[in-house]
Amino acid sequence: MPNAAFAWLLALAWALLPGASKAERELQPWKRGATPALALPDLQGRTVDLRELRGRVVLVNFWATWCEPCRDEMPSIGRLRDRLAGKPFEVLLVNFGEGTPRIEEFLRREKLVLPVLRDADKTVAAAWRAGGLPMTFLVDARGRVRYSVFGEKDWNEGEALAAVEKLVAEAGNAGR
Repeated sequence: MPNAAFAWLLALAWALLPGASKAERELQPWKRGATPALALPDLQGRTVDLRELRGRVVLVNFWATWCEPCRDEMPSIGRLRDRLAGKPFEVLLVNFGEGTPRIEEFLRREKLVLPVLRDADKTVAAAWRAGGLPMTFLVDARGRVRYSVFGEKDWNEGEALAAVEKLVAEAGNAGR
């Protein structure tokens, strides 16, 4: 098994353990340099490019339907999106290698209305170093990744909400 695949499987197993470290689920400042490219098709086949969302804060979440922590986190992301409606904020859920019918069935069953992009060959996940699922990144209005978090997060409270609101306020102030 290639080293990268083995490391990813270990990270995934760690995330699924009930006792996974709380520190693993804390927002971490991004220290990896430039924001990786992200241009993928949505479920209707239209390409969405992160560069076109400049001026907006973007929550980029890598997930899969088979990932229990991902499924548990989705309603929180939906509530955050609703809470910030009308503000310079967007959500991009990047599905990890699954087909459109499976994703659409999941969204219907869970009654979720969120924008989903398909990373069919998982190359974008690799470029972003999404070493396990769920993996979430906060991108500021200038298009720079500012934070990342590995593991399930409640995006409607605590440091996660504070970080998002701070970035959204910065985005709003930049236009003045």
